Amino acid sequence: MSESRAARPHYNLTFTVLAVAATAYVLLQSLVLPALPVFERDLHTSETSVSWILTAYLLSASIATPIIGRLGDMHGKERVLLIVLIILAVGTVMSGVASSIGLLIAGRVVQGVGGGIFPLAFGIIRDEFPRERVAGGIGLMSSLIGIGGGAGIVLAGPIVENMSYHWLFWFPLIALVISAVATWRYVPESPVKTPGQINWLAAVLMSIGLVLVLVGVSETTVWGWGSPKTIGLIIVGLIVLAGWIWTEMHSPEPLVDMRMMRVKGVWTTNAAAFLFGVGMYSAFIIIPQYVQEPVSTGYGFGASIVACSWSRPPSSCCWSVSSPAPSTGGSAPARRCWSARCSRWWPSCC
Repeated sequence: MSESRAARPHYNLTFTVLAVAATAYVLLQSLVLPALPVFERDLHTSETSVSWILTAYLLSASIATPIIGRLGDMHGKERVLLIVLIILAVGTVMSGVASSIGLLIAGRVVQGVGGGIFPLAFGIIRDEFPRERVAGGIGLMSSLIGIGGGAGIVLAGPIVENMSYHWLFWFPLIALVISAVATWRYVPESPVKTPGQINWLAAVLMSIGLVLVLVGVSETTVWGWGSPKTIGLIIVGLIVLAGWIWTEMHSPEPLVDMRMMRVKGVWTTNAAAFLFGVGMYSAFIIIPQYVQEPVSTGYGFGASIVACSWSRPPSSCCWSVSSPAPSTGGSAPARRCWSARCSRWWPSCC
């Protein structure tokens, strides 16, 4: 065992590669936030359409993440990570060359596949790090969400002011290419694999349900909340999501083990995370547009995109500092939980 471990790259080198990949993904999420009014102006589109630059990215990530995590367990985390980085780079090129809102949103959907970087990274850390370093490694990897998010928001202003919105994608692409090459060269393939299959029916139902609900909500500014189209889309979407939950609960290999939601600590944590996400991402969309609105509107500050970039770092810095590393304490059975069912369905709980 020691000889096999000695022949593998040092876990700090592996972590560095994973950190570069994760940071590139987070930058692609946060760089566009202060630039949303710029996209609206330069692409001659509406506020509703431009909000999908972020929404499409997050929706794609929410669907792709559990699928990619399962594929990594089945076929090898390093191999799947490399494929994900290549797909993310392709989506970044699509967004970088986009001169229409349709192509840009399509590129963002492809980029959302990069959400699988985090469950794959958590799994690689579990497999490669010494046992006593696993919790700290996962905690530090999680904190990159806040660090990269804050950095992206600050950098977006100068980039757009002195270049163009296209460079919001070219700079992260450089990091993606470097991380892809480094992954191929330095991240070892995990010997830990779990045979299984993907519940594609559940994946399709989840995708359709989320899209219907989000389209219904996003179009309320045009259709109105009382419109039959709005109400109909939301109701149909909720019915499809109910079908997804039923399918997952009766599947021998669910994509997301909904039975875990019976555990109080799981459903309460997920509920809190959902509410936090709604508030956080709503602020990400609303505040940049609010700050850059002309003073003549009676509520805007008329700030430049550079000034707008400095409206978000305080909260991002607090997020990074307050992100706690998972505890390494507890009883032996509790520490072993991630090696069994817990890690199979919820890799991030490790």
